[in-house]
Amino acid sequence: MRRMMKRLANRLLSDPIPTRYLVLRYLDRRLNLLSYADKLRWNMIERPHYGHSLLQSALLAKRLSVPKISVIEFGVAGGNGLMALERHAQHVRRETGIEIAIYGFDTGAGMPPPRDYRDLPYLWQAGYFVMEVEKLQARLQIAQLILGPVEQTVAAFCTKHQPPPIGFIAFDLDYYSSTVSALQILESDHRYLMPRVTCYVDDMGGDIDWAYNEFTGEMLAIHEFNAGHEDIKIAPVQGLRFYGGKLPSVWHEQIFVAHLFLHPDYGRPISDVQQLPLGD
Repeated sequence: MRRMMKRLANRLLSDPIPTRYLVLRYLDRRLNLLSYADKLRWNMIERPHYGHSLLQSALLAKRLSVPKISVIEFGVAGGNGLMALERHAQHVRRETGIEIAIYGFDTGAGMPPPRDYRDLPYLWQAGYFVMEVEKLQARLQIAQLILGPVEQTVAAFCTKHQPPPIGFIAFDLDYYSSTVSALQILESDHRYLMPRVTCYVDDMGGDIDWAYNEFTGEMLAIHEFNAGHEDIKIAPVQGLRFYGGKLPSVWHEQIFVAHLFLHPDYGRPISDVQQLPLGD
């Protein structure tokens, strides 16, 4: 009991959020009090940004009568994110009835050498994040690893795997050059894409020493992609911190949506609000 109270005290002192939320989180982790959706809203589940993005993508698929979607993680590294996606997919499938295919792209051999300053060499170097491929393969349940240089694997992915429409992509490749290649997935035939694809961009928020900016890294890759595509734009979700959870989090600033304006389902209605009642 003393150790339990010490842990709780440490959380209360280290987490700048109201005490009642911390107490509820503490109790839920031990007694499983809340629903999956509530756990996401209160950041009480591992990688809530994955869960929220996946849930919203599945809800869009349900509204558009798409029975199965794909989820992609670019940059698997040790595999913790991919396994978290598998766990979230189980919850989301139960919540929505939508089936989910999961793919993880990685070299499997760690990061390649940075090409120039745009790859942020002061943060990333060759050999970082080596994957234990066989060990990870043994732990995965439904996710498929797509191993090799991303510029090669992305080009062949849809033709080779015939995935259901992609609804959510997590970009965590760190480098500008690798992200440029990964973004080419959004140029795939429309049958392999949802009309709006949720995107989580990992490497865009940090302290001064990380110095993320729009002139290097993943943010530069997105900026150039938008400049080069008239009919596809990757835009941040405005105001997500007010809707994506009860507690403001860094990940609310890292969620984007790729808008495929020419997709045949882009304009299909997803809202059933037809008239607002006249107030008294």
